[in-house]
Amino acid sequence: MSKESLDKFIEYLRVERGLSENTWASYRRQILSYLRFLNDRGQDAVTVGREAIIEYLRQRKDGGLKGSSLFIVTIAIRQFHRFLKERSLSANDPTVGIRLPKFKQKLPDPLSAAEMEKLLRPTLSRKFSAVRNIALVELAYSTGLRATELVTLKMNQINLTEGWARVVGKGDKERVVPVGNKAKEAVLAYIEVRKNRSPIATDTLFLNSRGQPLTRGGFGRELKEMAKRKGIIGRVTPHQLRHSFATRLLEGGTDIRVIQEALGQSDISTTQRYTHVRPELIRTNCEKSHPRF
Repeated sequence: MSKESLDKFIEYLRVERGLSENTWASYRRQILSYLRFLNDRGQDAVTVGREAIIEYLRQRKDGGLKGSSLFIVTIAIRQFHRFLKERSLSANDPTVGIRLPKFKQKLPDPLSAAEMEKLLRPTLSRKFSAVRNIALVELAYSTGLRATELVTLKMNQINLTEGWARVVGKGDKERVVPVGNKAKEAVLAYIEVRKNRSPIATDTLFLNSRGQPLTRGGFGRELKEMAKRKGIIGRVTPHQLRHSFATRLLEGGTDIRVIQEALGQSDISTTQRYTHVRPELIRTNCEKSHPRF
């Protein structure tokens, strides 16, 4: 019954809630681990009690699971049991009353404007990978797209004449984002190289050296090597480019709700995580704009 329940839960996340593959696959991994724990105890998710769930979370914590990861595990278990109760697959929800673990969600430090200039410094190389990587980073920095949104972008989703990209984000929500001039130039240069390299290829915009769609992991590895070659110290990730985009907008005085729309975030509290980066800028804008500040 537990395996059948899990399959139904994942189908619900995938079809009804429209979660991305990365998200529902993460839920699946967490619940499979939880179900193995119950099975070892001779228990089932349909009849399990609150004490067993607390014991499982305690074991995961004692095993070295960090606060942020433990939070995700708890959310997954809570959503699973809530689903079972709502679909009448279980008589009750044993997670009711279980408090979520506290953790500090740490955002990666954004790259400074000077570091971004260094990262995007023009290169004389006309190698396919070099031209593609500049286009990737320029587009990421210009639009704040998630790594998955970037690598799954189709040729017909970007209009370089008018300067916009149509993106399908989390939960299959569509949004249109502006594309800056530097990014347009870089993507146009890449498309020319792409035509010569892979004239008959998939309609995915960004390809790897074999003419196949670039993966999220591939993007991360390419960015890491690119940053190393450009002399940028420390770890550089695709998410930092998104964070850097949001930070530049904030530094320029852009309203947080505009940033929220640009990032494709449904909850403004998620966007507000970025505001702690430069609190003095928020105060400055308040002093300029608020009549009672």
